[in-house]
Amino acid sequence: MATMSPGEIGELVRSVRKTLGLTQAELAELAGVGRRFVIELEAGHGRAELRKVADVMRAVGLEVSDEPDPIEMVRTPSGLVSFRTVMSRIGRPLSVPNRLWRLDPERATATVTLPHSVHWSGGGNTFDLADWNDRALAYRTLMLEATPSVLVDYVDGRQLVDMWDDMFVPPEIRQAWQSAVSDFREAA
Repeated sequence: MATMSPGEIGELVRSVRKTLGLTQAELAELAGVGRRFVIELEAGHGRAELRKVADVMRAVGLEVSDEPDPIEMVRTPSGLVSFRTVMSRIGRPLSVPNRLWRLDPERATATVTLPHSVHWSGGGNTFDLADWNDRALAYRTLMLEATPSVLVDYVDGRQLVDMWDDMFVPPEIRQAWQSAVSDFREAA
């Protein structure tokens, strides 16, 4: 196992943070630490608490344990959303958000054509997001197939929460997304 000095850890975190387009304040908020901590960590100060270092490293998608939990950050109109990848029972990667986001109301109820990478099975790939049944089918397809950057273009948190209890989604999707749905409900 390789070891890294505090200076090397700081350089790595700074480099990844900048690649993700995050400010030090945004990274601090995402990791649940203070901005001063991020500044000191990036400067290579050795007195940083290991738990906080791990939180910051996880927030920029760096592996800090033997259990990889890849994270992808996506900027939405309502702020940064991090997605982790979990494997479905049949080995399909699923993108799971840490929180839900809002779309512009016009976009949230538009008629959309899903990308072929998401709706590849043939048939119609155009959905009227103002129609409950179309939206439910589109959202289910997106939750099963879409990458984070595609999910944030089509799924609206309020719309998803409003239909969550009545729409059919496979149990593994329901379980994976439940925390984000519950948090959104509580915040509303």
